[in-house]
Amino acid sequence: MLTTPAILRHLRDVVEPLVVRLGYDLVGIELGGGPYGPVLRISIDHTAGVGITDCTKVSRQLSPALDVADPIIGGYDLEVSTPGIERPVQKAEDFVRFAGCEIRVKPFGIDNKKRTRGILLGLEAGVVSVKVADTVKTFPIDAIERANLMLTAEQFKRLGEGLPPLQQANP
Repeated sequence: MLTTPAILRHLRDVVEPLVVRLGYDLVGIELGGGPYGPVLRISIDHTAGVGITDCTKVSRQLSPALDVADPIIGGYDLEVSTPGIERPVQKAEDFVRFAGCEIRVKPFGIDNKKRTRGILLGLEAGVVSVKVADTVKTFPIDAIERANLMLTAEQFKRLGEGLPPLQQANP
């Protein structure tokens, strides 16, 4: 399934207000293929954590809203889940928040095997910087189809405790 920045922006415009109104943070939106057709994956988070009851609540509220807005041509499956250890990174503030963490980036129009993996340096003037070995690769934020953190178990645990994934050095 072809996903474009415009489709993802439209989906975010439909989904985010409802997710926020329900008291959750919208972490990511992904529109991709599944074994039985298109799948719309929505990742949500909350400072107190997210469980299956939360995902079910959001799914039940999103489904009729998506039916009315009809942002996707044809049928699709809706999945609502927690971000998980390979947390999606889509918002500008998250590219800043998670600077220093390992990240995998896939720009639009690039084969799935052509991903960049390195250390997220942050976001400046709409451009994401990733350190790969001794070089820095840059990506305009609007040109990124998919970016995921590659958290360690300790970093994931810290996030679950409401802490930043990286310990801050003491001044």
